[in-house]
Amino acid sequence: MEEQIAALIKIAQRLPDQDVLDYDYIDLPFKLVQIALELWGNLYPPEVLENLANSDPDTLDAWAIALSQTLRQQLSLLDTWQPHFATLNIPPKLTEKLENNSHKLAEISGETSELLAAANQLFSQENQLKEAAAELARLNSLATQLKHIETELQNTDLDQLRQDIEKRSQTLQPQYQELETLQQQQDQLTAQQTRLEAEIQRLRGCQNQREIETKEIATELITLTQTERDKLNHILSDTLAELQQEKAEFDRLQNELKKAIADCNQYQKQAVTIRDDLSHHYDRDRQLCQYLPVNHREIDPILAQIKTQLEDLDRQLATLQKHHAEKHQKLTLNFSS
Repeated sequence: MEEQIAALIKIAQRLPDQDVLDYDYIDLPFKLVQIALELWGNLYPPEVLENLANSDPDTLDAWAIALSQTLRQQLSLLDTWQPHFATLNIPPKLTEKLENNSHKLAEISGETSELLAAANQLFSQENQLKEAAAELARLNSLATQLKHIETELQNTDLDQLRQDIEKRSQTLQPQYQELETLQQQQDQLTAQQTRLEAEIQRLRGCQNQREIETKEIATELITLTQTERDKLNHILSDTLAELQQEKAEFDRLQNELKKAIADCNQYQKQAVTIRDDLSHHYDRDRQLCQYLPVNHREIDPILAQIKTQLEDLDRQLATLQKHHAEKHQKLTLNFSS
């Protein structure tokens, strides 16, 4: 079938490029029909048509209608050509073959039309019979049901059945009422469950909203904290820079103080040495004064002046030691907002 389709396409593509009135190419359109007929034979073999007749009669009807229309078209075309066969100088035998084939085609077309008409009538009768058979089956089923009911009625004590139904009704009535009560309770529980689920959804929505608000507040606080931290870092940087400067100044002053204390201690040692020497000389002078004449009016002012200077030095040393102790106290820095 694929080869035939390819051949059809090939010939159809050649037609526009060839002169179909030329001797070598005048048969191209007829080859299309020949290949198409071969394709019909492959697509619709007898066994396929038999299967369609059993499984899908409607499709088979459509096939027969298409075939009948095609045959009528061929006959219509032959009817336009046939009167000219005798005047076209076509060989008599060939003309006879054409006429015979035309008659056969007309007979086939007529038979096909008759078969289609008969098939339509048969299909109509078949549908009527199917409807009658369906109605008969329905009536038979209904008759069987009625007969079964009649048999049951004949074999049933209706009075006893009524009493049994009454007893069962009295027995089932409390159960039915209990069932109704339980059904009402179930409906109430279902409604309460629905309300609780709605309340849960509402609370979840509120919780989600609160979480969102909390996250927004936390984000804002984090942003503010970061801002304040940046500000504090800037302030701390400046403060630390100032503290570094003050510490450097403090270290410098402490070194100077240590040097001053060392100088003071050295001076004190020297002063003590001088005082001891003066005291020693004073004692010796006082001893010598016992043996030598001394001018007390000149010596006493000098001794008093030396004593005053030594007392001033002692006071200065005490003041320096006090300042040194204060400088060595622990330095506490308090950073408060």
